[in-house]
Amino acid sequence: IMKKFNLLSRAEMKKVMGGMDAMLEEVGGGGCRVAIRNSDGSWRGWSYANYSVGAAQGAYSSNESFTDGSYVSGYCCASCPF
Repeated sequence: IMKKFNLLSRAEMKKVMGGMDAMLEEVGGGGCRVAIRNSDGSWRGWSYANYSVGAAQGAYSSNESFTDGSYVSGYCCASCPF
């Protein structure tokens, strides 16, 4: 079964709220993934689902980058397609 997904703009993603955030952080869990792009903007892939809602939002909002120049370009939680 194929599902149709709507992509959120950067401004819309910054406003996404999650109700499980505090509980997940308390137990050390996650459930959200962040999208990672290479330094040249090409697609690298998704992280493991070990980010809390707040951590995923924070990484995206602050344009978190890694030592190899790759960076966070988005995130998903309950809406992850996998």
